[in-house]
Amino acid sequence: MKRGTFSRWNLLLERVSERLGKSSRVFLIGLFVACGIEVAVDWNSTLYEVNVLRGSLEQKGEDYVDIVRRAAQPAVEAYDWDALDELSRGLFDDEDVVYVRFSDANGNTLHDRLRGNFATTFADKHGGTEFRDYYRHQMERDAGGMMTDPLKLRSRIAQSRHRDLIQSFTDAENRLFARFSPPPPAHEAPPQVLYQDRLYDDARQLDRSLSYALGVIATERGDATGVALIALRHDRMNRAVVGKLVKGLGITLFFIALILVQNMLSRRAKLRLMDLEAALSAARKAIRASAPEPPAYEGGELGLGFAQADRLGGTVYDLSARGDGSVELLLAVPEGTGVDAAFASILLRDLYRRQGRVDDLGARVAALLEDYASSPLARNVELLIAQLGRDGTVRGVVAGLRAPALVDAAGVARAVELGEVLRQVDVRRLTAPLRPFECSLRDGTLVVFDDGMPEGAAERRFGWDAAVGRVAVMLRKGGDAQGAADAVVGEAVRRYRRRQTDDFFAFVVRGRG
Repeated sequence: MKRGTFSRWNLLLERVSERLGKSSRVFLIGLFVACGIEVAVDWNSTLYEVNVLRGSLEQKGEDYVDIVRRAAQPAVEAYDWDALDELSRGLFDDEDVVYVRFSDANGNTLHDRLRGNFATTFADKHGGTEFRDYYRHQMERDAGGMMTDPLKLRSRIAQSRHRDLIQSFTDAENRLFARFSPPPPAHEAPPQVLYQDRLYDDARQLDRSLSYALGVIATERGDATGVALIALRHDRMNRAVVGKLVKGLGITLFFIALILVQNMLSRRAKLRLMDLEAALSAARKAIRASAPEPPAYEGGELGLGFAQADRLGGTVYDLSARGDGSVELLLAVPEGTGVDAAFASILLRDLYRRQGRVDDLGARVAALLEDYASSPLARNVELLIAQLGRDGTVRGVVAGLRAPALVDAAGVARAVELGEVLRQVDVRRLTAPLRPFECSLRDGTLVVFDDGMPEGAAERRFGWDAAVGRVAVMLRKGGDAQGAADAVVGEAVRRYRRRQTDDFFAFVVRGRG
């Protein structure tokens, strides 16, 4: 991929990302999806726990009836009522067991036993209707199904409409998993034990108060001689299920509220960040748009390099040609970073431009700072003004920034000596006293470099000495002033891996001849 194509692709991605980030519709869809996933995960866990409770009751009923049907075969064959009574009596040690019934091959009841206190409570609750009469039809129907076609009965139980939401969800999940599991054998053996929990009441509505397990009583040859039925009440299990559902609801509501709060706060922070990024981008564009291109200079060639930090250091410059063939440079670096610093520096430059030509630089800076200090945007600033004469002479003033350097033909660099402090200038808005300097391009190439950081910054990776040395290397290799300035700024950006915290500025002036 070509570099231009890659840049356009990155720009497109940034625009799409910004648009999606600001879209309330996308935010609501994302919030809905996050809440939906949370509900699905929490309730899947809750339903799993409920199914474990129900499964344990089902397993208990099937185990009981499997043991009883095997032990009851001789008593059923002999129609031994006492033996069946003795066999069923031990089951009532489990308080969930409320009814035991043995029937022969014709569906006749050989023996049944009902828990006494449960019978009274049941009749009171159902208007005097006894337990046996209430469930007679369903029990005889299922017992007959176990004798004639257990496979059909199992299919009918699975397809019954008398099931709650949890059972419907579990059945749908099982059908989905069945699609990815091996199919059942073509000639599947009839089940000997089945569990019926799809019962209904007088109004043909789902009955979740009772379930029963059925087991075929058969001879050693496999001939069915009767059916054993054990009914279990759901009182304890239903209370445990309600507890699980309440717990699941509480957990779900808690995490949904947490998701909502986190996403709302995150969105606010993101929108504030995007607004800040937009403001920073606007400030960067304003500085770049108002920054002039290097003018023609009769005294030599000019090179200027400038790289702005993502968080905007606020560095601003002005480079203008004067009527006599000379050029004047202003470099201003306000304290701090961000939009406020950027507009403070732009204000300073605008005030500087309104002054017009003033030869006395000390008086010019004094007047400039007086106007600047009256603005609410004013803050302390580092400052450099340099006048480049057409004959190659350079004179200027500097406050807070490093003095310019001269690089001679041999590549040796030295800082330009500064004069005494100019006392007539009010330094309340300067980070350091204002001092003059003067030099000539006949003595070497002029280099101005600033990384926007204070003098003692610990995070500095590419300082003034390294920048001046880089210019000296470029000049020895035959590079021009613009190439040297670009190389210095490019090296500074590379050293910080595009994570610079301040702006980089380089200005290189090489005299003619």
